Amino acid sequence: MDFYVSWYPGDPDYPRYDSDCSLLISITSVARDWTIKQLATVPRRLLIDSGGYRFAIAPREALSPKQVLTRQLDMLAGADIPVVVCASDCPVLDPTAGSNTRDQHISQTIAFAYEFKNLIVQKGLPSHVTPMAIIQGYDADSFSFCAHELKLIGFPLYGIGSLAVLRQHAPIMQRVRAVTEVVGAGQLHIFGVSGVQTARALRNLGIHSIDSARSAKAAAYNEILYSQPFRRFGIWETAFEHNPMKGRIPVSRRLVAPLSCDCPACSQDAYSIMGVGQRANIRNRTLHNYYHLKRTFCSDGD
Repeated sequence: MDFYVSWYPGDPDYPRYDSDCSLLISITSVARDWTIKQLATVPRRLLIDSGGYRFAIAPREALSPKQVLTRQLDMLAGADIPVVVCASDCPVLDPTAGSNTRDQHISQTIAFAYEFKNLIVQKGLPSHVTPMAIIQGYDADSFSFCAHELKLIGFPLYGIGSLAVLRQHAPIMQRVRAVTEVVGAGQLHIFGVSGVQTARALRNLGIHSIDSARSAKAAAYNEILYSQPFRRFGIWETAFEHNPMKGRIPVSRRLVAPLSCDCPACSQDAYSIMGVGQRANIRNRTLHNYYHLKRTFCSDGD
């Protein structure tokens, strides 16, 4: 199972420290003239998201499927690494919305996929670029329906969106299994995975790939991750007074000093991951978290 880490400008140069690093970058996370050549180190693989989530919450900024694909290909700037480009989609952001609204989002996602496929047939794609259709839904049946429709259009890869809002393992896996019955696990990417139990279950299921932004989000909230076994710690001095994570990490699991670690950040300066409020400290903590999260997600167990 491939693991993609979400990357934003200002995040660590992950590929510099991990020669097998795969990045997920959204067209809405970088400047309009940004290309892969602006990365200090080129990753092993790249997944370019269509920005569907951003466009769903800011529809005035939305681009057409043709504009999205053009932007995605422009970002490559001649690079020949393996790249996946995602079709435009219309996420179901509010699972409690009326059925008509939710079904409209699914219908729009399918329509975007048709247009995406037509653009590919007309113009073709470089041999190292693989298209991915995005499956949207709000329950197992709706995900299964969307998967069936997209399979009829025909894509080599499919991704499942709108799962991050669930947060719980059981409903996520229920939807994933419904989709794998349609398109198979080996052609499926799962967006926004944060839980260790879920990541390992997906790996055991034979899922093609997953992505996560947890390493950076945890670092921003002064959370430090370790692996073998997987553990979460908070930095003692922050006390989590203004932290959404408050109450989830007991006092006994708040660090006053870093634990022994062989990650690239700690190998240079272990205390660099403990600092609060400085971008350099957050960046080092993010790199540290990435190292342990990837090892946890991609290993057989603790």
